[in-house]
Amino acid sequence: MEINETTIGVFYISKILALAPFSFTKNSKGKIEIRRSITFAFYSISLILIMIFLTYRGLLFDANSKIPVRASFRMKSATSKVVTALDVSVVVMSTTSGVICGLVGLKSTQELNKRLQQIDVNLQSFVSPRKERFRAYLMVFVALLFISVLLGLDVWTWFRVAKDMKIDEEDTDMNVQWYIPFYSLYYILTGLHISIAHTTFGVGRRYRRLNITLRKIFLSDEKLHNVPKLYKKVTVLKTINNELNNSTVIKKPNADTYSVTNSNIIESLAGIHESLGFCVQNISSAYGFAVLTMLVSCLLHLVATAYFLFLEFLNNKNSVYSWLQVLWIIFHSSRLLMIVEPCHLTTVESRQTISILCQINRGPHDTTLTESIRLFWQQLLADKATFSALGLCKVDRQILTSISAAIATYLVILIQFQKSNG
Repeated sequence: MEINETTIGVFYISKILALAPFSFTKNSKGKIEIRRSITFAFYSISLILIMIFLTYRGLLFDANSKIPVRASFRMKSATSKVVTALDVSVVVMSTTSGVICGLVGLKSTQELNKRLQQIDVNLQSFVSPRKERFRAYLMVFVALLFISVLLGLDVWTWFRVAKDMKIDEEDTDMNVQWYIPFYSLYYILTGLHISIAHTTFGVGRRYRRLNITLRKIFLSDEKLHNVPKLYKKVTVLKTINNELNNSTVIKKPNADTYSVTNSNIIESLAGIHESLGFCVQNISSAYGFAVLTMLVSCLLHLVATAYFLFLEFLNNKNSVYSWLQVLWIIFHSSRLLMIVEPCHLTTVESRQTISILCQINRGPHDTTLTESIRLFWQQLLADKATFSALGLCKVDRQILTSISAAIATYLVILIQFQKSNG
């Protein structure tokens, strides 16, 4: 995940939710150094194990109850019981994968943040800390507020059902209380979505800054006045096989007297674009397992929620419960978009660079600049900066159509099983 001073609140929220067992300090050069926190690693492992145990304990308590609270809705038939078990299991699977990615992702986090810090140094003219902080905190606030309101409504609804079903001295409220650990896992799951979306959007913003730099320097009448200041110290970003296999900054011996040319700028921006491509691969490898489980989670949750909504329309027609299921469908759809949209927008922004180079190439320029553009063009053609879930599928808008078709198919199958079970 991305860790910087501008949006440090996202990191601390992820840390509280057991998703980022790291600590960071600033070195003498002002750069952030990230290390593993043994205390928070133990906290992450302990918290997720306890929550998983309590979640399945509550599921078994509800399934074995003589008068289950959810009998009228989710456990009336064998199909309903299977769907409920899957509903719970995919949340457990997704949150566990997020915690695991945090525990084993120290090197990936260090490499990602080292690259992003260097890129920010080179593109510092287009950094807007206030705007980035506002966007990050707005995403955190809206996501956590929505899931808090939704969980509150869900628990309140089930307590009402428990009260209506109470017979004599039966403590039917216990069925609802045992589901509270399961509901709590949704906070970890939401935090995982926020962390991935924040990191992916961060890479996308840097692609955008790079494209703005190209337009301002080569296509706009309003030229950048601080180009020498930006590029006289850092002139070329060249990939080498070092310990991090990342872009290394090559400096001229006498940077103050170095004359910056358009060719040097193109070469430097090509190196930045290449480094951003490595960031995309880093995110895909670090979060690949978590993204895959979250996609499966969104698919199964949308199927299950639509299934329960359909049963409600056929049987009890409880308007409060029906609207609650509609809100859950909106939430799970939003979770899906929080995975897909940042990846899609970042990929689109990375491919915009090749269009800008085409426009630059059509203009008048010298032979040296032509060669630099050609090399940058070849690099972009070979660039495979696309997000994937463990290499099994690309994460872009095309996956939405596949998931929508799968939801419709599985929903029809579940309804047929429900009819056969009566």
